[in-house]
Amino acid sequence: MAAQSQTSKGIEETTIVDTDVHLSVSPKEVAKYIDEPYRSHMTNDGYAPLPGSGWDRNLRGKIEHYTVESPEDVDEVLCQEFSIDHPILNPTSKLTRLPQTDLAVELMSGYNDLMIDQYLDEYDNFYGLAALATQAPDKAAEELDRLGDEDQIVGAYIASTGPNPPLGDPEYDIMYKAAEDNDLDIAYHGSGGAFMFEFPRQNQGFEKFIEVHTMAHTWSQMMTLSSLIINGAPEKFPDLNFSFLEAGIGWIPMMMFRLNKEYSIRRSEAPLLEKSPEEYIRDFYFASQPIGEANDPKHMQQLIDMVGADSLMFATDYPHWDFDHPEALDKHLAAKYDDEDRENVLSGNAADAFGLDL
Repeated sequence: MAAQSQTSKGIEETTIVDTDVHLSVSPKEVAKYIDEPYRSHMTNDGYAPLPGSGWDRNLRGKIEHYTVESPEDVDEVLCQEFSIDHPILNPTSKLTRLPQTDLAVELMSGYNDLMIDQYLDEYDNFYGLAALATQAPDKAAEELDRLGDEDQIVGAYIASTGPNPPLGDPEYDIMYKAAEDNDLDIAYHGSGGAFMFEFPRQNQGFEKFIEVHTMAHTWSQMMTLSSLIINGAPEKFPDLNFSFLEAGIGWIPMMMFRLNKEYSIRRSEAPLLEKSPEEYIRDFYFASQPIGEANDPKHMQQLIDMVGADSLMFATDYPHWDFDHPEALDKHLAAKYDDEDRENVLSGNAADAFGLDL
């Protein structure tokens, strides 16, 4: 339960798990881990092998650009400067948005092998999420089986902007079954950078990236969560943990209450459910980044109460330009929550979600 007394520990004295750290892998670097003809595709200087949205994230140079190009980058910034004890890495967010299924499948194993070889094998305190190509759920399942014995691979990473059909569709069941069999969390990651214009609408109508970046991550995660619940994924895979990264937490109470309302009227359209949508959602895990900036800090603390201190995990989203320092969340936790709840948010819930031995 939340307490009104301030915590007695500082950031440096508290175990912290960062659930969302992005690697900055160049096409030519991942090409070393894949076969021809895909290797030549990734090393061709005549075009961009992995298309982007074209939005100006750096605001014409006004926003500093950061990268993670080596395990030392992770250790020096996150572990040493930010006091992160266990960063959870993900190698790429582009796979689910690639139109070429064969390339996506080849890159899936390439990115995962690179992450293991260059990062996880170098630092025992690092963990990783395996990138999945959802275009081929059977191949994604095979990849999870291949990596199931890798101790530092603790989950699977799926960019929720791009997959069609939505990620609760039964065609993905083979992928979720493999994750459940291998005790790997499924982590969905929001994105504002989809180059496929039809999903969601962030590249249609909006002329400013501020609009896109405000809406897109949440849109894709709302659709994913709804699809999972209505298609009964938590009932079909009761031992599988589901986590949601990079959409903040403001959308979660709305989805709980809205789905409850719809389910109370149209239960026949969700026949697999055995309890209310809110009850399933409260078994999911949600990463904190990006932390909202309410004019009244008490509103953020009330939002954390609604989501639940037993469901919230910390994330920086480093090295992206809008990353959160641990203090961005901890200032709210330290002001209201006791040491046990605070430590659960900063590390314990991630340990439960991803099966970490801390």
